[in-house]
Amino acid sequence: MSSINNTSLPVPTKKSENNECCIYEEALQRLTKEINKKMVEGANKTESNSSSSCIYRVPKEIRKLKESAYTPRFISIGPLHSEDEHILNSPVQDVKRSYTNSLFGRISPKGDESNVLIECVAKMRESLDKAKKCYAEEVEDVLDVEMLLIDGCFILELLYRFLHEEKNKRNDAIFNNILMPTYVRHDLLLLENQLPFFVLNELFNLTVAHIPGTFPIVEYVFSYFRGLWNSEKNGTPQPQENSQYDHILHILHNHYRDHDAVSIPRHGDPSLVIMPCASDLEYAGVKFKDSKKIKFHKPRGPFHRAHFELPTLNLDDSTESFLRNLIAFEQCCHGVPCYFTGYAFLMDTLINNTTDVQVLEKAKIIHNYLGASEDASNLFNNLCKEIVLGEIYFTDTTTAAAEYSKRCWHDAMAHLRRRYFSTPWTFLAFCAGFITFGISIIKFVRANFR
Repeated sequence: MSSINNTSLPVPTKKSENNECCIYEEALQRLTKEINKKMVEGANKTESNSSSSCIYRVPKEIRKLKESAYTPRFISIGPLHSEDEHILNSPVQDVKRSYTNSLFGRISPKGDESNVLIECVAKMRESLDKAKKCYAEEVEDVLDVEMLLIDGCFILELLYRFLHEEKNKRNDAIFNNILMPTYVRHDLLLLENQLPFFVLNELFNLTVAHIPGTFPIVEYVFSYFRGLWNSEKNGTPQPQENSQYDHILHILHNHYRDHDAVSIPRHGDPSLVIMPCASDLEYAGVKFKDSKKIKFHKPRGPFHRAHFELPTLNLDDSTESFLRNLIAFEQCCHGVPCYFTGYAFLMDTLINNTTDVQVLEKAKIIHNYLGASEDASNLFNNLCKEIVLGEIYFTDTTTAAAEYSKRCWHDAMAHLRRRYFSTPWTFLAFCAGFITFGISIIKFVRANFR
């Protein structure tokens, strides 16, 4: 019994309790400081990125719908795809260096181009930190002075050769290949494959701007991408200072969108006016017309037809990728007008099937170079998947078209057109029936009112 009493547990003292409390408080304060430090760093980083970022990776939900529309095939510009396996194994890296060498040789044909090169390297070194902030993800270990210089000068030499008709040289690795010009233009349009425009502008001012007979850099961009969206029908592009452009895709977005189009914020309201498709509108008496603007004109009188005006669109292999990247740019970059997102939703509403495509083809709204009408229909029906409609464009147009199609007179006309005027045979049958009915009325009048 005595041994048991001698091995009894120690009784906690007030001093030991105080020590444990101090240790607990110190650990709690350290943990609080660590969490607060991470919170502040995250807030500063987010604020910095959101204010200066303009080059993004396309969200996975959108990218998975068509991977090839957002991925460069041959040319990597900037850091986001520079380490892709198919890019690293491509000989185009040497082509970029060759084009850069040609540009400096063009500026200083006597062989003293080293001075210009030193100026460009110094300017890119000054611009590196600013350029890194233009990317929405961390590129600290990838983007460097060499990449800015080589990629930027490659683009400038490419644009110069195209505008000044120097693209037919025998030893040109890009323009003397049937596929390469198309693939390179595709790659330069991608959101993930952009270089900050201020980098291009600074290099341009140090290089191409000193060549006699040159034009502003924006003119080179417009020339290279001419015909991509029927720019000749859009009138004069909205002038903008070079410093206000984010990258080449931003220049084209600003150039091709309709600056007179009015948008209204959606504010999360899911209730939208549902406009009939193109074939239903045609049955209701609406005539589609080619125009520079998107607008719906009500009929002037009871026997006149309404007009739905739309710009002409050439559908070819580059159209979908260009549209998808414009929409991705609008979805990712704050403050960019969502004009092409609204346009895509409008066309998706107008086109439900191949019949709707044929209606717009007949009206010369769509020139389909994809092949079957089903390909054009699938393009627009898949374009808006996983896309958020933040602001609504063409509200007046869609509302006017929907209200017009609901009127009784137009419903009756639509029924007649669909049933009796859809083919020449039904039209002839209707005419024969109408004539027979008229003869019967005449006979009845003669028999009863002699």
